[in-house]
Amino acid sequence: MSYASPSRYREMEVLAMQPAQRVVLLYSHLLVLLRQARRHLERGEIEQRGERLFRAEEIVRELQVSLNHEVGGELAGRLANLYTWMVSEFAGVHARPDLERLDAVTKIVAELYEAWQSAALQVLGQSA
Repeated sequence: MSYASPSRYREMEVLAMQPAQRVVLLYSHLLVLLRQARRHLERGEIEQRGERLFRAEEIVRELQVSLNHEVGGELAGRLANLYTWMVSEFAGVHARPDLERLDAVTKIVAELYEAWQSAALQVLGQSA
């Protein structure tokens, strides 16, 4: 008997989620990575900080390419600009480690996470 690997199971679980739930999951992972990057920055752990910021950038780029500008209109455009700014800030923190700069991005991501989480709950409530 063959069993799916845990990563395959997780992949199937993510694919079964509503789009809003996937966005919440991405923001959740993004927050974790930014908080880890902060700890590594504080400790002077350059390689680990860089790895976390690189993974955070991958998530932001995924969020960016998933924007639907036709449906999202002005909001999608603003999010695209915000995501571009975030990637720029990550590059800035790579070049010149700065807790305040990283904290500013983390604060915005936390606010967006809460907003998406609230929206996902509303969508789930309407579809139930």
